[in-house]
Amino acid sequence: MIIRNIHSVMALGIAILYLLSAGNLAAQAGGKKGFPRIMGMNIGAKNYDDPKYLDTLSHPDVVILGFYPGWRGKDGKALMGAVVQAIKQRNPWSLIGQYTILSETQDSGDRTSADTDKGKKLDREGWWLLDAKRKRVQWTDKYTAFEANISEWTKPDENGLRYSEWLARRDYDIYFRPTPGFDIWYFDNALSKPAVKTADWNRDGMNDANDDPEIVRAHRAGHVAEWRQAHELRPDMVLMGNSDDLSSAEFSGKLHGAFLEALIGKSWSMERWKGWEKMMLRYHSAITHTARPHIVGFNVWGRDDDYQQMRYGLASCLLDDGYFSYTDPKSGYSSVPWFDEFDLDLGSPLDPSQTEPWEQGVYRRVFQKGMVLVNPGFFSKTVRIEQGYRHFEGTQAREVNNGKPVASITLPPKDGIILIRNES
Repeated sequence: MIIRNIHSVMALGIAILYLLSAGNLAAQAGGKKGFPRIMGMNIGAKNYDDPKYLDTLSHPDVVILGFYPGWRGKDGKALMGAVVQAIKQRNPWSLIGQYTILSETQDSGDRTSADTDKGKKLDREGWWLLDAKRKRVQWTDKYTAFEANISEWTKPDENGLRYSEWLARRDYDIYFRPTPGFDIWYFDNALSKPAVKTADWNRDGMNDANDDPEIVRAHRAGHVAEWRQAHELRPDMVLMGNSDDLSSAEFSGKLHGAFLEALIGKSWSMERWKGWEKMMLRYHSAITHTARPHIVGFNVWGRDDDYQQMRYGLASCLLDDGYFSYTDPKSGYSSVPWFDEFDLDLGSPLDPSQTEPWEQGVYRRVFQKGMVLVNPGFFSKTVRIEQGYRHFEGTQAREVNNGKPVASITLPPKDGIILIRNES
């Protein structure tokens, strides 16, 4: 009974620590100013020790990095912890995350990969995902990676761990234990069902469909097992996943954040093939089904001079409480495009998240120091604006950001705008 009580007290202490940490991170996640809140996805180029790149990485409120095992920088001497510290010296409000992925990895003999230890473990334990012909499967050959079987149908290793728990411990030892300055543990491909269409997950010699309810349940359980292990190892961290849907009973409330990749701007973007309204439902749902501090990245792809594309995405993001992420196709996840709007301070929202149009199909949300409007439709719309608002004055898109007062505004289709309050 005494031992059981001690364990209960320890569990309660961990829970209290987590709640306090979540509260602190929730406050920090607000940044040194109000909205808009900006997120950088920078898992591409690894030149994190470049002072100029460090300067740009310090601009967003949240930034996700992609170190690999053994990273030492260009001179062979830099350390992950030094990079994280350098970013936080430039921006003490910044929340910094590290990329990990559960569902796939490179072959153990791939000399171009720094993750061959994962492949060797999968070889040794027989944890690769196979098809009915006993061949390894891929959801894409783009990254020369093969899928892991994260289901309960695999055998535990000598320590009683399946791949999900083993990988969380491995990533903790490589990234998160030696670098306590990381705030976010980022999980790529945290999908609601397997990306592979068919494979033999349950190892009965026959292929299963990825939408079979039993396969879906086992797939989600594998992800949750990794998240649970990660939380036990670092209860102070935000757990964030690149996910298509967190609303299931298995996933809801298990992560503190989500990255909604390419909502706008790619051939496969949700805005393109399901429409703006469905895209926004996914965005609102991600915030609803994450735990505090609800760090949800709203990612848009577009040229660094496509100001309308940026405004359309940013204005849509500002209808709820997420973090706006903009990716230039020329550089992918290796730069931080910056726009005048990102430096504005709208303060806190006076309106709740907006799910219904305000006027003539135009959506609006009012903040302490301004307002945001977005026209997601296919035709221009003109709306009247009450007194006291004006365009802000910027150096980009001067035809829009000209500092002039506003009585009415005509928004082209798929465009948005931020207006600021006149100074009293």
